[in-house]
Amino acid sequence: MNNSNGRLTLQNNTSMLKVLIVFKQIGFCIALPFLFTGLITPLLAPSPISVATAFRRAVIYAGPGDTFQQTGFLNPGLEIRVVERNQTGIWVRIQRVDEAENVVQDGWVISAYLNRDTDLQFSTIPVNSTLLDSQPSNVNSQSMAKLYQAPILPIISDEMIEIFNLGQSLGNQSHVITKVGDSLSASNQYLIPLANTRRELGPYDYLAPALDFYTRAGITDSVAARIGLSTYAVFDPLWADKEQCQPNESPLNCEYRLKKPAISFLMFGPNDVRSMTEDKYETQMRSLIEATLAHGIIPVISTFSAHPDEEFFWQSINFNLKLVALTEEYQTPLINLWAAARILPDFGLDQDKVHLKVSGFDYLKYDTGHEAFYGVSLHNLLSICVLNQIYEKLNVEVNE
Repeated sequence: MNNSNGRLTLQNNTSMLKVLIVFKQIGFCIALPFLFTGLITPLLAPSPISVATAFRRAVIYAGPGDTFQQTGFLNPGLEIRVVERNQTGIWVRIQRVDEAENVVQDGWVISAYLNRDTDLQFSTIPVNSTLLDSQPSNVNSQSMAKLYQAPILPIISDEMIEIFNLGQSLGNQSHVITKVGDSLSASNQYLIPLANTRRELGPYDYLAPALDFYTRAGITDSVAARIGLSTYAVFDPLWADKEQCQPNESPLNCEYRLKKPAISFLMFGPNDVRSMTEDKYETQMRSLIEATLAHGIIPVISTFSAHPDEEFFWQSINFNLKLVALTEEYQTPLINLWAAARILPDFGLDQDKVHLKVSGFDYLKYDTGHEAFYGVSLHNLLSICVLNQIYEKLNVEVNE
């Protein structure tokens, strides 16, 4: 692989196939036509979309994230109207009116704090595509503000469609996904529950078609997701499964040969931050991204959550910023799990302040708002959202 003059050339040594990707350097966000000032813009639709109540006291913010200004509180039991949502539905804009239909409260709350019944379906709620996920100017730390700037979910680039097409020519399976990473990825609570036929999506009904497509062949454990695995070890044949992998085959190449996936979810960091410098981490992640692209597989990279009381917190911020820069360079999808998890108790982490907290359920359960309390549930939800984006992008390409 070489990178020069803004072009990336991928070469597969076996097939000698090449694909040129022209980097547009558009980053992750669409250009906004205005600078957000923290004011709520009036909703154009005159009628309420859905009516709900909160089961616990919820902070109301001026935008869909905890870096926006707090504007009040929504008390339990008060009837409100859900008028729009952010891209995922994790945040919804609500309005409360008095008997004269005057709006007395207007702002954004975490949707998981609302009582979820069958009437609340995000497929029917308008999406606000103009507000950013955060307001970094309210963040005191320059490094953290920069990390907040990366959107929670990416826009799937045309370059990734080219990678998908390359993968199809190499024999990859369009509906197969896998995961690569350390113990956080190896957890049987991550991605594996997606394939469980028991499913409680709650209001996230719009994700069902993509889920059906990417789970029809099932999701199994990955030989490239193991406890203690690092960005070095994933390339080391000594870490390969001796029963499934070939002699001198790395865990990464073994997994890609066995599964022939179209999409691979990559997350390293909690181990690496304790054993290497930022520059070495960047080098290894770059190699991992390039190796995945060379197989014609779309790499979906996740930042990782970190606890402020943890010894390596600031190193974790810098490692995550390296990931943001790499995904901008290669136009690969990024899940900003670090930013999304800031609203969760203990930032979505378990007692060790390293591993994501699990719900204990072996199936998806979003009818009771698990995504706002358990880090793995949130990670699964955001991963499904990216699958949905890729699924929709590919369908658009096919239809065109």
